[in-house]
Amino acid sequence: MNVIITENQYVRLVENYWDREKLYDRNKIVERLKKGPSYIKQYIKKLPHIEMQDDQGNILIATKIPQTIYQYLFGNF
Repeated sequence: MNVIITENQYVRLVENYWDREKLYDRNKIVERLKKGPSYIKQYIKKLPHIEMQDDQGNILIATKIPQTIYQYLFGNF
């Protein structure tokens, strides 16, 4: 069976998929998780603190998120 998709659909599939190495702003992720159910809130303590520097030289705290959290925040959960 062949499925034909448009270029826009292909880009959306590739760019919007969970990447275990991608870094997210930890503060934003934590704020969104605080509003979730208790089984989601338990992930807050497990998120790593990764210091990184942006283009202007500011120090930011980033984190990597598991696929469960990605689906809760950005996908169909």
